[in-house]
Amino acid sequence: MVNNLSTRDGFEQCLRTDENGELIALFNDLVLRSVYQPIFRADTSVLGFEALIRAKTLTDEPVCPAHLFRHIEQGHPEFYHQISTDRLARVIHLRNFSRYAGQHAIFLNMLPSSAVSAISKFSNQNLMVKRLSELGIPRHHVVLEVVEHLHDDMNALSAATTQSTNNGFGIAIDDYGVKGSKEERVRLLCPNILKIDRSLLQDYMQGNIEPMIRAIALAKEVNAEVLVEGIENEGEYGAMQALDVDYFQGFYLGMPQRLSEFFEANPLELAPIIQVNHHAASPTR
Repeated sequence: MVNNLSTRDGFEQCLRTDENGELIALFNDLVLRSVYQPIFRADTSVLGFEALIRAKTLTDEPVCPAHLFRHIEQGHPEFYHQISTDRLARVIHLRNFSRYAGQHAIFLNMLPSSAVSAISKFSNQNLMVKRLSELGIPRHHVVLEVVEHLHDDMNALSAATTQSTNNGFGIAIDDYGVKGSKEERVRLLCPNILKIDRSLLQDYMQGNIEPMIRAIALAKEVNAEVLVEGIENEGEYGAMQALDVDYFQGFYLGMPQRLSEFFEANPLELAPIIQVNHHAASPTR
């Protein structure tokens, strides 16, 4: 088993082109593919896409992404293997995205451990900056999503996200309301976007409105925009439209798919105007 990809040659050796002309990756007996879920503004135009991984074994058995990117402690034998998979996923996401990017944003999931590791070895993020330039993707179109995993060293995570902001990336906190995505993390990291987990949406629809209202208030307090994810029906969409929400995401609005499929169905979305709140880093970060 290969544990750690750290050089361009190492990443390149994992890459292949599939039957659709899209980039895939082969790594440790897994086949990794990119799909993208659209994120909509309140006016229904497309802000951008969250890049998601789809994984299968070499015998074509699906592998659950939640298992692939489950929380693993640093001492675990698969820790660096997981970080390499996380980085490799971003490689194929960005290259596939570059063919259609236009003025859209791309939201990239990042494990907290991967973010901290990349900054502790600063050349890793320099590598990403260089690749973005080669691909013609402006850094301010890239939003790094810190996923909900707990992390022991919050100061290191804060330093990592601050460096990412200084490098021109946006920061989103994913799945707010579950696991490690709590108020403390929001106040420490001061994200550009707070992604509110579907569980808070479900609570809201069942009459427990306070968690959603508090989450939106917290976002506004730290000057973050609000994205509600997991919208699965018309009623949920209408309820969220009535609140102070900036962006919307969910199966009701758009399923994860290849970008070529999305743009074939929506040709007018090839060049919208992007507007992401990239506020200046707070002195407390």
